[in-house]
Amino acid sequence: MTESGIRIIKHADLSKEDLINPISILGMPGIADIGKFALDSLIGQLDAKNFMDFIFDDYPAGAIVDDSILSAPKAEILVWKDPEEIRDILLITADAQSLTPKGIYRISNFLAEIINQYNIKLIIALGAYPLNNRKLNQKIPKIYASSTNRVLLDKFLSENNCEKIQKGVIIGANGLIPTLAKARFNIDGLVLLAETDNIAMINEDVTDLKASITLLELIKKSFTLPIKKNYSLDNIDDITKNLQNKRDELEKDLDTFQFIDSEDKRKSLYI
Repeated sequence: MTESGIRIIKHADLSKEDLINPISILGMPGIADIGKFALDSLIGQLDAKNFMDFIFDDYPAGAIVDDSILSAPKAEILVWKDPEEIRDILLITADAQSLTPKGIYRISNFLAEIINQYNIKLIIALGAYPLNNRKLNQKIPKIYASSTNRVLLDKFLSENNCEKIQKGVIIGANGLIPTLAKARFNIDGLVLLAETDNIAMINEDVTDLKASITLLELIKKSFTLPIKKNYSLDNIDDITKNLQNKRDELEKDLDTFQFIDSEDKRKSLYI
């Protein structure tokens, strides 16, 4: 299996025989990063171990700086081995979505092939469902579900407080990976989207932690995962306020930089 423009960095040896009844949970960047935040939280709670990274030439052309250390934008797969030996999990996320529709297809196709190699029978994708503010449930966000398998969807809806997605398009890898995995390898997929304010579609600074945590609670309940409840809907306003304060401080720091624009040269800061 090869794909032009994708480079694999392997961190551990893992064979399909090492996994017990494995499923895959993925959360890619998207609207308000709802699915990614939920997936990143799940990785931390489960103490999942890094398995593979993927550097892709259709990711944004820039380096990520974290504590003065540079790294390339990447997709990554982590593995959680269930100590109860009931269900192991491959967790998939990325630093960014591909820049082009063709790139999204390429990386989604590639990740679907990786998932198939490890005999995954179910993919669960997490993301956002933007709604007009007047329709939002202000207390607890609703979760909307769709699937590549009608029987699986009906069973999940009967066991959980979710609503069907009747019509629409799920843009990006969150929808495309399970769809391609079903079409090519007959792997079932379930897409769970937490409702968020429509303004999140046009405002990149919006972080809807309430929606992410609602997804996390559903995953915890549905798949009996040992997730400690560090976050809760009761203290979500304080968490959001702290994140906003950090964002304001960063913007203030960036304002101290002078941008020079002349006929001879132009300097820009990318962050």
